[in-house]
Amino acid sequence: MSTNTQWLASVQSLAEAQSLNACLPDMLDMKQPAKGALGALPLDVVSDIVRWNANRCLTSATIGDLPMQAPMIESAIHQMAKTGVDFVKVGLFGGDEQADCLQALTPFISQQNTPVIAVMFADRQYDNDVITQIVNTGFRGVMIDTADKNGQSLLDLWSTEALTEFVQKIKSADRLCGLAGALRLGDIATLRALQPDYLGFRSALCPERNRNGSLSAALAKSIAAALQ
Repeated sequence: MSTNTQWLASVQSLAEAQSLNACLPDMLDMKQPAKGALGALPLDVVSDIVRWNANRCLTSATIGDLPMQAPMIESAIHQMAKTGVDFVKVGLFGGDEQADCLQALTPFISQQNTPVIAVMFADRQYDNDVITQIVNTGFRGVMIDTADKNGQSLLDLWSTEALTEFVQKIKSADRLCGLAGALRLGDIATLRALQPDYLGFRSALCPERNRNGSLSAALAKSIAAALQ
């Protein structure tokens, strides 16, 4: 995997994506912040953004904050993949049923033409071998994010030591690795040093860090410049 850390910007509409036209991120990520940590956008909106983007950068989209039930997750992945996105993102919220769910998902995810990314949450509890479970399921990458959008950032919840171990585990399994969760401009230098593949941003792109508000192209340019 590349040691150059790239960035993704989460957008909630075609208009927001278009506002980044002069400063496209390495990945345009599509989600609906008002509907949770990984709230899903309507399929037609995702399709419109993919069409407008025209392969100028990579695209990803979330399937929503779904329970750990394999049939529901498979259906949502299948529908989202039809929009033409490069990656589909699935939230793993922990809980007793997660290991069984991942095992049940393995045949489906391993055979997907559209790569699927697992999203873990720094403010949730997981089995000690969760990374191994994720890798064995066939996910193409793993992101860490925050589930409770209460202003606490990834670095408030996990130490750099814990994040270093996370990145190394993912990359040693030859999977993509992403870090997100209320990241700030000032976090970039610290997190970039860990050499993840991606840093993900939403609140840092919005005035007053209001993740449900509108995205600012000027803030996006600041992030792009910090990662140059």
